[in-house]
Amino acid sequence: MKRGQSDHDKAAKLYERYEHKMYDVAYSILHDEWQAEDVVSEAFIKLIQNLSKIKDVDSKQTKRFVIRMIQSTAIDQYRKNQRERVKLTHVNAEQEENVAFPDNKDDIEDMLRKVGSEQEVEQILAYLPQMYREVFMYRCMHEFSVRETAAVLEISENLVRKRYERARNMLAKKLGDEQYAYKII
Repeated sequence: MKRGQSDHDKAAKLYERYEHKMYDVAYSILHDEWQAEDVVSEAFIKLIQNLSKIKDVDSKQTKRFVIRMIQSTAIDQYRKNQRERVKLTHVNAEQEENVAFPDNKDDIEDMLRKVGSEQEVEQILAYLPQMYREVFMYRCMHEFSVRETAAVLEISENLVRKRYERARNMLAKKLGDEQYAYKII
């Protein structure tokens, strides 16, 4: 019974001493407060299972052990997140076949021709927030592919598609012509 109480005290001291540091390490790897909290809990469970390896809670050796434990647990979660992201990207790519992404240059030119002069086109494009305007300009005016636009702007291809879709919808709304908005097939 006394040994169990000693382990309980050791676990309580570990938590008191390292909980904030562990959270900081987990958050620096995951950049998500909820996942960081979950990873800290998971790492503490692993620490409790290895209490016999911990002699002095305040030693440098224990601190290294705790930090390695939280790092490996957070990195495992990060890798899991990456695998999930790849799965979602794969599913989204399959779903893309059902969404019309107008890339037809003539379609864009027709829309801009309706507007009139170059100054009017610039005024309409100025209506777009900067992040949407950049994507729209690269995709339509410079005829960059989604991949090229993503590389230039250093954002994901999915984000390029979404910003392009939103820019087109904003412009269609501004011009009062819904035929240029995206339609689900």
